[in-house]
Amino acid sequence: MIEILNQLDKQLAKPDIGKLVLRVSFAFMFLLHGIHKIYGGTDFIQGLLVQNGLPAFIAYGVYLGEVVAPILIIAGVFTRLSSIVVIGTCVVVIYLLHMGDFFSLNKYGAWAVEGIAVYLFAAIATLFLGSGKYALRPDA
Repeated sequence: MIEILNQLDKQLAKPDIGKLVLRVSFAFMFLLHGIHKIYGGTDFIQGLLVQNGLPAFIAYGVYLGEVVAPILIIAGVFTRLSSIVVIGTCVVVIYLLHMGDFFSLNKYGAWAVEGIAVYLFAAIATLFLGSGKYALRPDA
């Protein structure tokens, strides 16, 4: 039985495919938020920034964090730098929308910040993993 499990482990050991799946899936889902901002605008974010004493123009950074950076991550170009941008975007989202419920659970028992935290931790993992072999600019 152990030999079968060892063989299965060897067959499934494809770290570059894992990097590709992580990189493309999380960045694509994050990009969808950016596409929504392209069509819907940044008024909501501008309002949150002003409520927190920050200048409204900072909201335009969302296009860098939710459109440009995810596209670069998907392509595997400047993956680590782009991951830092996404991490920064996630931190700002947590600050603006979730600081009041950072230590809370929702009605289903999940962490109230879980939605954005998944993107944050995927970006952190991508930062350390890099683009992998299957990218326009592969890591060594």
